[in-house]
Amino acid sequence: METLKVILHTNGDDKCLKNVVNYPIGKDQVLKEGFGIDADNPRNAYEQFKTAAHFWGNENKTPVFHYVTSYTEETASTPEQAMELTKAIFKPLTDTHLAGIGIHEKQRDECRYHGHTAMSPTDLKSGEMLYADNTTNYGLAQRMADVTGKPTQLVVRKEDGTEWTCKQKFVPHEDE
Repeated sequence: METLKVILHTNGDDKCLKNVVNYPIGKDQVLKEGFGIDADNPRNAYEQFKTAAHFWGNENKTPVFHYVTSYTEETASTPEQAMELTKAIFKPLTDTHLAGIGIHEKQRDECRYHGHTAMSPTDLKSGEMLYADNTTNYGLAQRMADVTGKPTQLVVRKEDGTEWTCKQKFVPHEDE
């Protein structure tokens, strides 16, 4: 089963933002890509996140969302496949939000590749904020199921480090 983990940083500060933006593009990844950011320079990417939030007056709100997409070997047996799937899952958001995606290789249960996505909550076109509510999280989990063609489990890690696992398994929609 594929897994989408949402790591909340609602109360995150500048140090948190630097760390989260750096993780997918700054180290340990086998592939990386930026959407509206300089993926080759985590410091520049951090500044781009800060500038976008400041421009829209969102600098005192949630600084970043961190998503982890884990793929079974059957779904993504190469880092390139994991990157293509991750990009497809987040495509609706990367059209209007700054993001950095990094693919990491580490065996976890039946998953070999996983993607880390640092996503700016600020919509660049409207200034509206993205929230880690059920509408957003369930929508992303369903999108992951549809993109991968496999059932997906949603896990949310709260600011206090505790995790909540959604009882619902998201299954791919059948083509009509």
